[in-house]
Amino acid sequence: MSAEWLEELVWSDVRRFLKNPGAILERLREQHDAADDAREFEARRKELTKRLAAKQAEKDRYVRAYAQGHISEEELDAYLAELKKRIDNLRFLLASVEAELSEKQERKTLTDTTQAWLSSLGRRLDEVEEDTSEGFEKRKQLVGLLVESISLGRSQQEGDRTEVQITYRFGPPPDSASESDGLSMPYFKNGSWS
Repeated sequence: MSAEWLEELVWSDVRRFLKNPGAILERLREQHDAADDAREFEARRKELTKRLAAKQAEKDRYVRAYAQGHISEEELDAYLAELKKRIDNLRFLLASVEAELSEKQERKTLTDTTQAWLSSLGRRLDEVEEDTSEGFEKRKQLVGLLVESISLGRSQQEGDRTEVQITYRFGPPPDSASESDGLSMPYFKNGSWS
């Protein structure tokens, strides 16, 4: 297998991907939209906050009733113990809803960042395609950032023809990625695009 042929094939695929990242961006948007029930979670958070405030007010009523002599200390202890369990449960539910809302916002931000990053790279393709050693190094860095793996094999169905599969990644950039050149990628849960 000619390394030059393989390099050209991989770069050609990366170039095509960067010029039209629509398919991966559409998949990111679909994932975001499928999970975009933030209004429902926002309503749930509001309802839980309201219920928590009501339980706090209930606690104040029990303490007032005890101070006025309407209930005994034993009754107060029993009411407060039960109320504490309910308040703890509401706080747990509220924390869970807030964590979900935060995750949804993070996913939305990630989708927007990935879209901007890919668009920026697409606009800078001329810069990395220059026939210079600097252009070659930038192409090499881009391939290192975007390509998870390259698999070579023989196609049994097409007369023993060479088959190449390029898997793209969206994850933390390798340690060697440079922040200053604008090529480093945003974080995305590892996935692949073949």
